[in-house]
This record gives sequence, C-alpha cells and structure tokens, in this order.
Amino acid sequence: MNPEKIIAISTAINTFTALGILLVAYFQLKKVKEQLKNLSDNQRNSTLMTVLEMESEMFKRKEALDKISFEIREIGISDKEISSDTLELFNDKNNVAIENYLNSLDRFCYCIINKYISDRDWKTEYRDVIFDAVDNYEDNYGTSSRFRNTKRLFDRWKDE
Repeated sequence: MNPEKIIAISTAINTFTALGILLVAYFQLKKVKEQLKNLSDNQRNSTLMTVLEMESEMFKRKEALDKISFEIREIGISDKEISSDTLELFNDKNNVAIENYLNSLDRFCYCIINKYISDRDWKTEYRDVIFDAVDNYEDNYGTSSRFRNTKRLFDRWKDE
C-alpha cells in the first residue's frame, strides 16, 4: 500500500475518532448541565420549604402570643376580682409567648444575615414584622439581648 493512502486512512480514522469523542463529550456535558439544573431547582425548592416552615412556626407563636394577650385584656375588662396568683400566671404565660415568638423571629433573621435565604427576597415582607417586634418589645432588645440577630437585621434595614 502506498504511504500516502496509509496516512490518508489514518487521518480519516483519527478524524472520526475525534468526532466520536466530541459527540460523547457533548452528550455527557448536556447531562451534567441538566443534573446541575435539577440540583439547583431542588435546592431552591428546599430553601422555599424551609422558609415556609419557619414562617409557619413564627405565625403559630405569634398567634399564641396574641391569644394570651387577648385573654389578659379580657380578664382586665371583666368585673370579677382577679387574684394575684392568677395575674402572675397570665404574666408568666405572656412572657413565655413573647419569648417563643421572638426566638422564632430571631432564627429567621439569622438565616437572612447568614445568607441561607435571600435578604432582598424577604425584606419587603418582613421589614415591618421585624420593626414592630423591636418597637413593641424594646425591653427584650437591650445590650444583653438574646435576640441579637433580629436587632442586627433591624439596624441594617433601618439604615437602608
């Protein structure tokens, strides 16, 4: 066989092999891209589910706080005499409800501060909630506050 024919055949085989490799690589990259998109969608859905669970817990705790506040106001309106023990019991229930609500709000703020959830996505919905909490329960946001994340996010959003 002629050396030129051998070179031509060899070149053709190399070209087809290279095209085959490129075709396999293309399909593999396409699969990887699809898997990354699915992973991204799953991550986004997981984040959304987490936020919805946190919201649900926050609203349950806020509802419990509102309920005990309503009961306290209801007793204050009634004509019956209230014992100091009963008053102390309601005060304790109210303090626990406030603490539970502020704890859940603080966890939500922690997630925003540490970028587990997007600041800009939730700022419009929760800015007023956070401002109301800090304003209404300002005794809980002093220098020794356990709710530092809420206060930190409050200060950051207040400056914007």
